[in-house]
Amino acid sequence: MSKKLLSTTLLFLVFIGFLWWGLSMLLHPDPTGPGESIVFALLLLGCSGYALVSILLLPRKKQQ
Repeated sequence: MSKKLLSTTLLFLVFIGFLWWGLSMLLHPDPTGPGESIVFALLLLGCSGYALVSILLLPRKKQQ
């Protein structure tokens, strides 16, 4: 497996993981401190968005 494919796959997994974690925390906040939980969920969704933008900005192969 090439390094480019491995790094792209890992970046995609980071995107999916942070998206899932952030959405689950946002939809089911901690009842003892919902404010902190929501802020943390938004930070995770921001990291997920950053990973998505990084995926979209990766160089692509030129098609002939």
